[in-house]
Amino acid sequence: MMLLPFAIRSVMIYTLGTLYLGLDSLFASILNMLSLSELGFSAAVVYAMYKPIAQKDDKQVRALLTFYRKVYRIVGCVIMVVGLALLPNLKMFIAEGTEYPKDINIYVVYLILLLNTGLSYFLFAYKSSILVATMRNDLEAIIDMGRSIVSHGLQILALVLFRNFYLYVVILPIVTVANDLVRSYIIDKRYPQFKGEEILEKSDRKDIMTRVGALIGNKIGGVVFTSVDSIVISSFLGLDILGRYTNYYTIFTAVYAVFSTAYTAIQSTVGNSLVCKSKEENYSLFRKLFSGNAILTCFSTCCFIFLYQPFMRLWVGAGNMLGIEIPVLLALYYYVKSTRRICFLFKEAAGMWREDWLKPYVSVLMNLVCNILLVKLIGLPGVIISSVAALVLVEIPWETGVFFKKFFCRKISPYLLDILLSTLTTSIAVAIVAAASYGVNKYVSNDILLLIIRFALCLLVTGVVCLPALRKLKLKNLTSSIKK
Repeated sequence: MMLLPFAIRSVMIYTLGTLYLGLDSLFASILNMLSLSELGFSAAVVYAMYKPIAQKDDKQVRALLTFYRKVYRIVGCVIMVVGLALLPNLKMFIAEGTEYPKDINIYVVYLILLLNTGLSYFLFAYKSSILVATMRNDLEAIIDMGRSIVSHGLQILALVLFRNFYLYVVILPIVTVANDLVRSYIIDKRYPQFKGEEILEKSDRKDIMTRVGALIGNKIGGVVFTSVDSIVISSFLGLDILGRYTNYYTIFTAVYAVFSTAYTAIQSTVGNSLVCKSKEENYSLFRKLFSGNAILTCFSTCCFIFLYQPFMRLWVGAGNMLGIEIPVLLALYYYVKSTRRICFLFKEAAGMWREDWLKPYVSVLMNLVCNILLVKLIGLPGVIISSVAALVLVEIPWETGVFFKKFFCRKISPYLLDILLSTLTTSIAVAIVAAASYGVNKYVSNDILLLIIRFALCLLVTGVVCLPALRKLKLKNLTSSIKK
């Protein structure tokens, strides 16, 4: 799922260029922002389905699906209307005086992508909630994998054989329709008891809306952090810079997603532990998981700083690279985002969304204001610094304070000391790898060999520096705790 988009970007760079890549990223970010109108309904409806499915209350499940379908069609209408309202002003999202693809009509491209975004809301995307609620995420993953292989495969052929951007985007809505039809057929065949319409009780609708109200801030926060950056970069710096930056950010998201898979897999285990075990046992598990995550984060941060540029030179060529400050700042962003991960995992498993409902709004506002101010002052680095600042000054202290106070009922100071120790350890590892890399650079000029040597250095130094932490962690005890 991650390699195919990576392949698409590679082909587009060498067939059409970074301007088309930037345009594709810009429109994806705009349409991702429009999807905010979904506002967390999917999570709220899935949560509401658990109990009736467990009790085999098929009538209630049908009522929830009927309500969900209506909501999704309203959302689809909102997306189309707002999307069309933005149509005449598309060029305001592209920095004045910068280039954009002149051999295509950007308005036609945008309309095709807008149609693709809205289609699923009018078709059968709402039915995927059944697979999630019945814990058949494997089927949803297989369906999504099939869609990804078909759409990306056809898009690669369109770029290689025809070098046609219109054909590249037209493939998306066609595959979306086919994918929704296949999903609907599979679900109807496996769960015939959920076919039909029922009316949802007013009290159930009210309960869902209450949950949506608690989730909306987190939904906004997640989307803004991933989409506003691209829109700001395009609006102030142009599509070419955006195209180059998204190449770097693609690597960032891929690495983060790989590790996130493991944490997603243990979230249900953590949730069970929070319910079944004492606060002391859960706190012990929290500390152990944090220590393990700190070691992985240290290694990944070193790799970001020292492997980014040689890899990008091999992948996109020296002409499409950015300055060394971008990998360093992305490494800092990754470190902060990854350090936050364990507390966020526990907080999410505990379902503590209402306790800090105001946090995402403050964070989004700060991120947006800093984005606009800093990008004018220092350019592209300002965009990354804004995201780091929002996490460090708002997200992490706020959610950590709430979680420790409301759930663990203990002071936060030992955890802050853990973060400080982790930061110090990572800084020492980075400094050692930097000194070693400086020596290696004098004798090695081949990028492939440089990548291998630097990777080995990151692995070796992280192991040596983190060895005391590894001993303290006692990985056997951690494994045993998770199994129990």
